[in-house]
Amino acid sequence: MPKYCKIIATYFGVRRTYPYTHEDTITILKDSLQNEIELDPGVENLDIIFVNHDCGIKEANDFLDSLEGTKTFAGTVKVIHRPWENGIGMSMASLDYGYKKLRDEYEYFFFQEDDYKVVKKDYYIKGVKVLESDPKIAFVGYDMIRVREAPNNGYGEKLVKWIFYIPLLIWGYKDYVNRCHSCVNKIAELRRQNKYPYAGGMMGVTHKKYLDEVIELRGKLPYPELPNPRHNKKFIEFKDKSLWSMVKTFFLYNRYMTWYWLMLILAEVEFTRVFYDVGYEVTHYPEDNRVVYSYKWGGYKTTKDEKLNLKEDLFTNLDKVD
Repeated sequence: MPKYCKIIATYFGVRRTYPYTHEDTITILKDSLQNEIELDPGVENLDIIFVNHDCGIKEANDFLDSLEGTKTFAGTVKVIHRPWENGIGMSMASLDYGYKKLRDEYEYFFFQEDDYKVVKKDYYIKGVKVLESDPKIAFVGYDMIRVREAPNNGYGEKLVKWIFYIPLLIWGYKDYVNRCHSCVNKIAELRRQNKYPYAGGMMGVTHKKYLDEVIELRGKLPYPELPNPRHNKKFIEFKDKSLWSMVKTFFLYNRYMTWYWLMLILAEVEFTRVFYDVGYEVTHYPEDNRVVYSYKWGGYKTTKDEKLNLKEDLFTNLDKVD
């Protein structure tokens, strides 16, 4: 019988968006764990592994340690703490760290960040069946709605390349310009071929066979080993989301923002795009509308069609017109 697991990357430090603090993160993890206890994933066994990027908050670490051994719907909870290492790697390094610790214990791996939860019954086994149905597929993404609905004209990729070209040079990341542009060019080419270039948020299921091939090629699951500059100096949080607050954030802390976008391309996107480099493809979970709940945004990930219908309801329901 195959063994299945889910690795959830977690972090208790201050964030730009909700959950802002370790107290917020504890709150969402309690709800996320309850979801794992109640939701049938469709597989006979499924351990939940929290990999904590340990930023030294004792209250948070004690809470996570208290979850060790908790019984879920089809397995138990395990807790792993990853060293801080100057903030290198974010969630992607935690997923890599967890996989290397567990690669000999499980065959199937589901990757997820802590500010999301999957809410549909049988979600795991349905993803595994997609993997097994086509030998070319190495990763089934669950947060794929934006990826699927993005245009394939290449304009977005060109914009990303040139918006961050100067910041990369100014803030000391010039050695990463070519790598960043190469990744973006590959994304554009895959879109032109009507393929899904990566999985949103690295969320999805894969088999150790494919992960081992990536590690053989790269030495690790992809992320650049760059320290997080946000923790080298004071960082003021702008709680309101006005345009002015975002402008202030960018210009006052643009080294951090440049680093963040570099990580978005060379870590979050590259994390699954790399499967194309070893001869495979990425696809989407077949029923991905309202499968994923985002704690960050306080709602479900939905398709454009559903959003359009909701808007049409607002404008066509005559009972609600003044």
